[in-house]
Amino acid sequence: MVTENQNETATPVVTDNPGTKYPFANVSFSKTDLAAAINKVNELKGVLPIMPDLTPNERQRMSKLGIKTRGFVDLALEAAKADPGILPQSISLGTFVTQDQLLRDLSLVQTHVTDLKFKLDDALLLTGNYIYGVSRTVYALAKTPAAKARLQEQQAAMKQRFAKNKSQTTATTQA
Repeated sequence: MVTENQNETATPVVTDNPGTKYPFANVSFSKTDLAAAINKVNELKGVLPIMPDLTPNERQRMSKLGIKTRGFVDLALEAAKADPGILPQSISLGTFVTQDQLLRDLSLVQTHVTDLKFKLDDALLLTGNYIYGVSRTVYALAKTPAAKARLQEQQAAMKQRFAKNKSQTTATTQA
């Protein structure tokens, strides 16, 4: 990522959006940085085992391993290690131990990915809010007499975007 004016304050205040601290005012992705970020995500996908796509119904029917059941699993694993004969022949102790470690490893990766996802979500929210705010300002200025003559087409198109038709207006009034 490229940050312009790095000698200025760490969180630049956007002059056209008073009262907010918009952290991306002078930030942009170069094509190389964007490609590198996507390559890193694809690299992670390549390292991980093939991930399934469960349907909502399949997800609902699955037993969930949470905080309460983790202790139960640990005790069962401990019992199986103490007496491997307790397991049926169709279940290998080695597989049980390996799958438990896989679960722990996937959970650790998920924690890191989730943290990144939350940060990406916040960045998208902030950037979208900024862009939408500037767009509303552009629309307000496009309606001024000085700009109306030059921007008739754009102003009409922006006005159409949120125009309510008669059926929506009467439904809202009746509700």
